[in-house]
Amino acid sequence: MLRKILVCLLLVPVATFAQDNYKNAIKFNTLGPVSQLYSAQYELAIGKHLAFNNTFFYRPKKLIPAGETVDQLAKKHGLGLTGIKFENIFMDEAKLGMKGYSPELRYYIGKKKNRLFVSAIGQYEDFDMTVPANLAVKYKTYATDIKVPVDFTFKTYSAGILIGKQFNWRRLGVDFVIIGPHFGKAKEFYAVAQNAALKQLNQEEKQYILDKIQERFGLSDTYFSRTLVDDKAEIKSIKPVPYLGIRGLGLNLFYRF
Repeated sequence: MLRKILVCLLLVPVATFAQDNYKNAIKFNTLGPVSQLYSAQYELAIGKHLAFNNTFFYRPKKLIPAGETVDQLAKKHGLGLTGIKFENIFMDEAKLGMKGYSPELRYYIGKKKNRLFVSAIGQYEDFDMTVPANLAVKYKTYATDIKVPVDFTFKTYSAGILIGKQFNWRRLGVDFVIIGPHFGKAKEFYAVAQNAALKQLNQEEKQYILDKIQERFGLSDTYFSRTLVDDKAEIKSIKPVPYLGIRGLGLNLFYRF
């Protein structure tokens, strides 16, 4: 369903190309150096109120800005928002990389020079993360935690709305993006933690780790499988996982031509 929405949004400018004289705009997110999420946009005006926008974004794999705050929020609210327990996950040490594309059908409200806009958006994201986590390990009669880096990869397909306001100065202008919640599915989820000590465990001790992974992180058997082979503990999605994303504050400088 979400893929169909993305395709429909892509076809909008093709279907309406002959109706108006189009105006073009190229946009760049000026907050990219702060968030380390860089984006470029191309907008095609369809009429006085409608426009089709394409956003391409990329974030190199680096530490998350304000990591300590993110870690505190995740530990406090993460379970309610994502269904995952973050008490033994260290988001302040996490490295996040991502790339993606978002088609957008935008409606400008009113006739004023500076005006609000509301958009229907689709969003595709490809995540690459490394997040340290504590694994509970039992070896013979000794039980302890070992902190290991966990590598995550997953892709998301979602749709939602985007709200903001545009300010114009002849050819130049700024889009102030207020918020953009979007909901969909995460697919191809894969996580792996590798440690040489895991290879020494017997089957009962390996099962102890797998049980503790479910208990500590709240992973549902409905969506995830867990295996431990040799020195690798792996988590894989067995069906699409519900996903909620937020496009936060944005300040996009643009030039019309």
